[in-house]
Amino acid sequence: MFLPGASPFSVEPDRKAEYLAGQLAMLLEHHRTRCPGYARLVEDWQRENARPLSSENYPFVPVTVFKEYDLRSTSDAVMDVKSSATTSGTSARIAVDKATGKRQNLSATKVLADFIGEKQRPYLVFDLERTVRGSESMSARGAAILALAHLASSFHFVMREQDGELVVDQQALTDALTSIGGEPFIAYGFTYLLYQAHEQLLDSSFALNAHRDSVFLHSGGWKKLIALAVDKGAFNSAIARPWGLAPANVIDFYGAVEQVGIPYPDCAQGLKHVPYWADVVIRRSDSLEPAPAGETGLLQLMNCLPLSAPNHSVLTEDMGRIVVEDGCPCGRRGKAFEFMGRAPRSEVRGCSDVPRH
Repeated sequence: MFLPGASPFSVEPDRKAEYLAGQLAMLLEHHRTRCPGYARLVEDWQRENARPLSSENYPFVPVTVFKEYDLRSTSDAVMDVKSSATTSGTSARIAVDKATGKRQNLSATKVLADFIGEKQRPYLVFDLERTVRGSESMSARGAAILALAHLASSFHFVMREQDGELVVDQQALTDALTSIGGEPFIAYGFTYLLYQAHEQLLDSSFALNAHRDSVFLHSGGWKKLIALAVDKGAFNSAIARPWGLAPANVIDFYGAVEQVGIPYPDCAQGLKHVPYWADVVIRRSDSLEPAPAGETGLLQLMNCLPLSAPNHSVLTEDMGRIVVEDGCPCGRRGKAFEFMGRAPRSEVRGCSDVPRH
């Protein structure tokens, strides 16, 4: 499904629009004929929409629907990727079969490699190893950890559970750094966990060292850090400084459990880029009509990956705005957007407290 020889952010808008139109039309038919619930949604949408299919005129499933209904387009064995159980007490469940999982893994690898390079490196994971274990279900946090798996030459989980809390396992971290031996590494942690871990390391005067090309990635909610008056600049410095790294070596990426396989990392301009096999539309929260560039609204996320469930076009409870339609100063083509946080009165959800099932 990927265009031969095309990097994620190299396709000009007209070619991308033509490619997406064909892929999304095929996915609409694929899921309509295999998922009765989605078929009813499409029928309702088609009665009200006579315009040709396009990214801005394409049916979407609100993410809350995946908490209430088991929508799937396959009878094959699947793994359920689950969001956190929010104030509703119910998790969203997204069915991922083997074919979809392969597409998602390749997609995530292509996107992240464009930001940090394709060479495999040792991988420090500021989490528990059991977060990624399980054959029938996976938390959103586990899925985020595994998004970097194909760029890892080795895995090093460096946290443990103590009195119900996650703390740095200093022996595991010592062993990991000894094994790495001065090579560049990649590291990942959920945003608040990564910050909390570095507070613990600073308090313990633990000796940290990293090759200057090492990179820390993180994702997840900022609510707890905002309450502590920690913005992105302060966060990047807090993570980078103890390792002797530049703040630019700390990269935030946005993603949704309803669209695993499409991470949106920050570029040097602080913007999140959309690969050619995905699209982002901003919709006004009052009318759900498409909003122009620069206007803040709800994020509709689309991609061409999912075969096992109709989560290829979802309306999130997140807010954002398109900043660049094509040609960011960082050199990447296509849309670039800014994530603006959760929509008012929507359920605040994160990944740090996602139970493993």
